[in-house]
Amino acid sequence: MDEKKVPWEDHLLERKTERDLKDIRRTAVAFANSVRPGHVATILIGECDDGSVPGITNADKMQRDIRQEFEKIYPDIVWRQKPYEKDGKTCLRIEIEFSGETPHFGDAAWIRKGNESVKASQEMLDKLIAIRSGVARELMKWIGKPITLSWAAGTHASMGINWSSKDFVIEDVTEFFATFKATDSAARRSEALRWLELSWDPGHERPRIYIMPK
Repeated sequence: MDEKKVPWEDHLLERKTERDLKDIRRTAVAFANSVRPGHVATILIGECDDGSVPGITNADKMQRDIRQEFEKIYPDIVWRQKPYEKDGKTCLRIEIEFSGETPHFGDAAWIRKGNESVKASQEMLDKLIAIRSGVARELMKWIGKPITLSWAAGTHASMGINWSSKDFVIEDVTEFFATFKATDSAARRSEALRWLELSWDPGHERPRIYIMPK
C-alpha cells in the first residue's frame, strides 16, 4: 500500500477538511471524554481519509477559530494545536489528552464509539463523573499497567493482619468497582472502591492497593 494512503480512522484519530469543522467542538469533547491516561487523541485538519491532502488556507485564523470553539467546553480540556506541512500543503494537528476532569461538555457530553462521536449515556456519565473522585482518578492512570494488590489473608494475635500480595493489572474502573487481572493467570477480582486503600510499592515503583473491607 502507498504509504501516503491511510484510509482509516479509529477512536483516537479523526481527519477533517477545512469545510468539515462544524462539529469540531463535539469531536474535541468526545475525545477528551474517551482518551485514557497516557494516550493522545488526534485531529488532523487538512487531510482526508483517502490519503489526499487538500490542506488549509489560513492556519493562523483557523487556530484562533478553534481556540474560540474549545473555550466553550467545560471543564477545560487538555489540548494543543500546531500547523505542519504534508505534500506541500499546510495542515493543522490537534492533540487532546486525558484531563481527569470528566465529563466535559460542549452542548452535550460526547464520547467516542468506534470512529463516531455519540452522546454519552447516563451509565457512561456516571462513570465519567466517578473518574473525578480521588481513588478512581488515580486508578485510571494505571489501567493496563501492573500494580501490587494486597489483602488480608488471616490474623495473628501478636502481629495483627497478615497480608497476602500478588501482581495484578488494573482492567477497568467504574463509579463503584475496580477490576483486576492476575499477571500470571486468568484470575480476576472486582473490588468496591470504598474498600480500597492506595499506597506505594517502592520495590517495584508502582501503586500498592490494599483491600480493606469496611
